Amino acid sequence: MKNYDVNQKQLQVSDPIESYFNCILSCDLNDGTCISECVELLKEFDN
Repeated sequence: MKNYDVNQKQLQVSDPIESYFNCILSCDLNDGTCISECVELLKEFDN
């Protein structure tokens, strides 16, 4: 979710990909190997 300040009003713009997937990036501090794990989020959108 990205925040934009327009005329001193706070607006949130939703990215459809961010709304559908929740991803976590884990990195090993010893060898620097990183693993990305994503979970699909099933949400109901308010219109």
